Amino acid sequence: MFETIKNTEKVELFMKLNLKRTIAVLLTCGICMTLSACAPSGDKDKLEHTDSQPSPAVEAGEEPSTQESSAQEPSAQGPSAQESSAQDATSQAQSGTQEEIVAITAHDGLKFEGKLRLPEGETVNKLVIYVNGSGPNTYDNKRQAGDVTFNYHDLFAEQFTQEGIAYFSYNTRGVTVGNEAPYFAEIDEDAYQSYLPLNQVKDVEAIIRYLKADSRLQNAKVILLGWSEGTMIAPLVALGGEVPVDALFLAGYCNETMADILEWQLTGGSSMVNVGAYLDSDGDGTVTKVEYDADPFQVTAQFGAFEELDVNSDGEINRKDFEQMLKDMHDETFRAFDGGDDAWLKENYGVRLTSAWFRAHREIPPNRETLPRLTLPIYIFQGTIDANVPVEQSREIAEAFREAGKTNLHLREFEMHDHDLNYILYPISGTISEGLQAIFDAAKEL
Repeated sequence: MFETIKNTEKVELFMKLNLKRTIAVLLTCGICMTLSACAPSGDKDKLEHTDSQPSPAVEAGEEPSTQESSAQEPSAQGPSAQESSAQDATSQAQSGTQEEIVAITAHDGLKFEGKLRLPEGETVNKLVIYVNGSGPNTYDNKRQAGDVTFNYHDLFAEQFTQEGIAYFSYNTRGVTVGNEAPYFAEIDEDAYQSYLPLNQVKDVEAIIRYLKADSRLQNAKVILLGWSEGTMIAPLVALGGEVPVDALFLAGYCNETMADILEWQLTGGSSMVNVGAYLDSDGDGTVTKVEYDADPFQVTAQFGAFEELDVNSDGEINRKDFEQMLKDMHDETFRAFDGGDDAWLKENYGVRLTSAWFRAHREIPPNRETLPRLTLPIYIFQGTIDANVPVEQSREIAEAFREAGKTNLHLREFEMHDHDLNYILYPISGTISEGLQAIFDAAKEL
């Protein structure tokens, strides 16, 4: 099922909020600045990696099981005396929501914390686990947008728990809660080297085992909500069949490999989406001088003269212009990822990632190979102005399912929604976007 949702939000407000980031993009060679590569991170001074990349199926040397996810009994150790020592069972961030901080032991002995939000006084029959995007993430994901500071996961917790649905978020391995923007996270550099696709898959498996051993959650349906890189991890968890997964919710969907997506970003794909959202009135992928001068959002004064963006002087602004602008950054970024230059990446790449992480991503299958092997319900929520991943990728997998006669994939596309499904509207104005509301509604109806 492929459904396009016409935008009925206050587009002007969203575009105004997004303009600052778009200008920053142009000033830093055109890489997309996004809230949610690693879930909302706000504006940064560096180039921003967009959390959209190959599916973290398995690490090098390991093949995912072909067994479909089913209602298998989890082999999890549940909240043991040792692992539950970090619980804080009484805190309440939102009215009617009980919070618990738990410590989970990964397959390799590494411990990481997560936050469980439970609805009070109701039977819990569904559990949503947020599967992180790229970079340092915490169970709160405290972020800044202008003068506003907020916890990214509070919105999800509030909306799910008010419907009687439990919600879980967690720290990326090697990451703990910190006080410094933009990530508000502390990174253990040694442990963070183990932040790799297959380890992420195993971490989510450990989370499911732990939570399903809790008597309050043992009968709950498990919904994995993967965002960006998380859309690569979550399907691999389901494919492995080691733990029960009842549905996949994938937002900012990545159909190709990490290298493919990074190539698209660093050859002008992200930049053109950002500029086109404001100026490509006919949606043909180019901005003519007429369109530029029309300037419906009154942005060109901040972008500069048309000729400054038309780098190759062919009379229009298109991806080729940004590819030319980005060539040096493209070459240096791939050199650093492939060559193990973590010092350069730490200094110059907008999201804190390692070369080991990138190389491990080269060894796992993309979602275009993984998703067709699944039979559980799959919901994709995609914005038409996603500058992290081309929207065409979600359309391609939907078409592949149609051609194969498979009916378990449901694509919902939202006009004028970005990689974060316009999340920024919420902390700034209290508005829940159509795209985000669709996620909440789908979980309620499942």
